[in-house]
Amino acid sequence: MNYGRESLRVAVIDNDSGFIKVLTNRMDSAGWQHRVLASAVPPQELIAMKVNAVVVDLGVMGDDGWAYLERITGLMPDLGVLVCASGATVSQRVRGLRIGADDWISKPCHPEEVIARIESVARRRRRLKTSNESGPLVVGEIEVRADQFQAFVAGNSLDLTRREFELLQLLAESEGNVLERETIYQRVWGYTMAHGDRSVDVFIRKLRHKLEKRSPGFSYIHTHFGVGYRFAAESSIPAASAAAEESSDRAASPSADPLSASV
Repeated sequence: MNYGRESLRVAVIDNDSGFIKVLTNRMDSAGWQHRVLASAVPPQELIAMKVNAVVVDLGVMGDDGWAYLERITGLMPDLGVLVCASGATVSQRVRGLRIGADDWISKPCHPEEVIARIESVARRRRRLKTSNESGPLVVGEIEVRADQFQAFVAGNSLDLTRREFELLQLLAESEGNVLERETIYQRVWGYTMAHGDRSVDVFIRKLRHKLEKRSPGFSYIHTHFGVGYRFAAESSIPAASAAAEESSDRAASPSADPLSASV
């Protein structure tokens, strides 16, 4: 999909002149509109700019960066947010993703990768907006509300991470169809799955456990061995069969990245 050739509006909050020059040259080549901001602006100004995505270096704002990130992601649910910063620790990257950033890339980085990641978060936000307009999805006892970025069982919210919700939303939208692991990764993570990456299996296992713990009368995520997964509300399968599916997914992911499994 040649999404990068479509016009995007991007705000860049950064004061790294070298990075800004290279990135804006690349955005000009892509035909994008962009606005460079040397410091944070009120979220209302970003809303007025009607940007599709923002690239932000939290270091520009010092200790206020985390609060600012939480504010813009909370007030602008359609905004794609890419944090691009240097020297971040694992815990800082995890914190940013959990607060609401769509992606995090460490400097120094290649401008082409930044462009690709901006395209990715913009695509995901566009799909989310379309889902918001189509109303809630109900499968079995699970209600998926894209407009609230939450899922419910009997009116009670499920405790899902952002990535888990996006995975559930994709599966629910494709109810009854088998999705290959590579397809799931591309549509949820936003880029091509690397060889040996078992993040999909890890997240499926965690999501399956949460769903069936809260809605034990149904089995929702079904493994198609060697292919992928199918989402459908079916009467609970015998415990032995459920354990076999769980064991199979665990065995399929011996080298899963423990960090990715927690985001």
